[in-house]
Amino acid sequence: MAISQEQLEQACFQLISFSGAAKSDYLEAIDHAKAGAFDESQAAIDRGNEEYLQAHNAHFDLIQEEVSSENGLLTRLTLVHAEDQLAMAETARLFAEQLIELYRRLAK
Repeated sequence: MAISQEQLEQACFQLISFSGAAKSDYLEAIDHAKAGAFDESQAAIDRGNEEYLQAHNAHFDLIQEEVSSENGLLTRLTLVHAEDQLAMAETARLFAEQLIELYRRLAK
């Protein structure tokens, strides 16, 4: 059974929302680390990781739909934007982890 346009839009907006929230948490983690608040920094990373996982799962579900569908789902602009948000969240996580480690070293 093919996914409806409404279901696609809902899934994409979930992906965008979770990815954006994860990215924000990762950047917040950097701010906490910069201030020397490493427990708060780790908590923000942990929150971001949970949101990123939800985004990743939503993305996986859309990919599974594409595999079982003939409707060209992956060529739709909304999904392209959603995937971009997911990629940016992953980049922010990696960047945040590196900066936090740097701030830890500077704090010692």
